[in-house]
Amino acid sequence: MAMGAPAGAQNVISQDGWQGFAMRGADNNFDRCVLYNRTVAALTASPYDMLGITRDATGSVGLLVFYGPGLLTRGETQIRLKFDQRAPVSVAAEVLSDFHVNVAALDPATLAALRDAKAVEAAIDGRTIRFELGAVGAVLDRLEACVKTYGPKT
Repeated sequence: MAMGAPAGAQNVISQDGWQGFAMRGADNNFDRCVLYNRTVAALTASPYDMLGITRDATGSVGLLVFYGPGLLTRGETQIRLKFDQRAPVSVAAEVLSDFHVNVAALDPATLAALRDAKAVEAAIDGRTIRFELGAVGAVLDRLEACVKTYGPKT
């Protein structure tokens, strides 16, 4: 059998070493676009220690932060984000599994910090993970184009 994109993927997209896809929700309609800081094949092989940037049809930009297995407790919480040498900010998040966190929407100031950042640290439940960032502005632009291409037509 041929290996395809992960379940829920509509179309694979990429930008400057980031890869991801347009996703469908449980209702089989467009949910959001996501780009990960690795290839789709690599995230399928191991969904740990990675970062995803998302954009939904309303224009909200969020993050998916993947830690190691069994490290987190499910539920609503706060995650602390630190971009480069800026002061850390706490944002609302939901731990979706024992290893990954969803930040549904970043406020405008946090989004601006992400766009300009070369690195981000994400801390939750006493666990901190750091990601080097490259070409985030282009990634955000690619996500916007993805939503226009695959999102609901208005």
